[in-house]
Amino acid sequence: MNYYIINEPCGAIRANARQLMNNNWIQVVLGVALYYVLLAMVPEFFQNCVSFGAITQWNGYLQQNQTVSVIAAFYQMFFSGVFVAGLCSFLLYFVRLRDINPGYIFNGFEYYLKTFLLMIVMCVFIVLWSLLLIVPGIIAAFRYSQCFYVLADDPKKGIMQCINESKQMMTGNKMKLFLLDLSFIGWLLLSAIPMAVLMGIFQPDDNTISYFVIMFVGMIPVYFPIAYMQTADTIFYEMLTGHMRAADTTSHRPFNEADYYWNNGGGNGPSGNGDNGYRQAAGTPQQSQGVPQQPQGVPQQPQGVPQQPQGVPQQPQEVPQQPQGVPQQSQGTPSMRPLEQDSWGTSAAQSAPTEQPTAAPAEQPAPTEQPTAAPAEQPAPTEQPTAAPTEQPAPTEQPTKTE
Repeated sequence: MNYYIINEPCGAIRANARQLMNNNWIQVVLGVALYYVLLAMVPEFFQNCVSFGAITQWNGYLQQNQTVSVIAAFYQMFFSGVFVAGLCSFLLYFVRLRDINPGYIFNGFEYYLKTFLLMIVMCVFIVLWSLLLIVPGIIAAFRYSQCFYVLADDPKKGIMQCINESKQMMTGNKMKLFLLDLSFIGWLLLSAIPMAVLMGIFQPDDNTISYFVIMFVGMIPVYFPIAYMQTADTIFYEMLTGHMRAADTTSHRPFNEADYYWNNGGGNGPSGNGDNGYRQAAGTPQQSQGVPQQPQGVPQQPQGVPQQPQGVPQQPQEVPQQPQGVPQQSQGTPSMRPLEQDSWGTSAAQSAPTEQPTAAPAEQPAPTEQPTAAPAEQPAPTEQPTAAPTEQPAPTEQPTKTE
């Protein structure tokens, strides 16, 4: 499988994301908000509002007691991977097919075991790299950042195969993805101002219901830049696999979606068996590097087979073909048969009825013209009796010679 080095500027990738989200902001934000509610707000609810399973222990670093919810910890352990894969599936459907369905967030449950094991293996690798220094851990996080996209694109792939493909994709592209995500830092800080204002006004205590409610309301503006960033990251994955290219930011030409796709389905898509445009989207082979594929939604025409134009009716199949060796008779014109054949008139008369069922009712006057032409062309048989008597004097001379 061939992967690409992304040389396009981050602004071009963000331009693609804005064009895709045009008139779709609310739907995409709702899907991304559902993901963050399931992944972050539900554990926060268990942490602040459910006392069952809570463990209080002394935190020496903070010099205070800290309550930890066992339910929240197990929830994040067993459901983080499945919701991350569901978010990747939701975004792939949106970017490829403009199919915005928040229910795709739960697609990861179809291959739950793989999502669970992939999250564990990926976290173990990142933690091991972080033991060296913080920087290697950050690099490892970007190195494995495409694992769940690969799994959502083709759930049939194994865990280590997803990790290895992510490593290959991100070779030479880690800094580009880091700069792309860093370019959203201003929007994220700006959107966090309402939550900071609410926290400053009400000043709720930690691990209380009021703290959870204020956080839930304050996170609503944050979901917009997060959805914007996640869409740009999905476009980054599509560019890595060669399915998209960045928008031309130097041209003022109107946006044409087909210009930014190199094919109509390379890869397997989030649906599993080839039903997403690209897993039109499983089993569609990747196109070789550098060769653009057919734009999305345009069927390829078979080589050497002319395509029937739309709106032109085909020739009816019930019209029989003319037998070989028999000349076709034009409408209103008698067939040119030799005059020496005595059966000309009968053959012409017999041939006409056989052709009448295949012709339209308006073409039936043709047989009426044949009898009128036949009497005019039959003087030849009347001349034969006159020629016969002139050649018979020879028998009258033989009796005189015998005498």
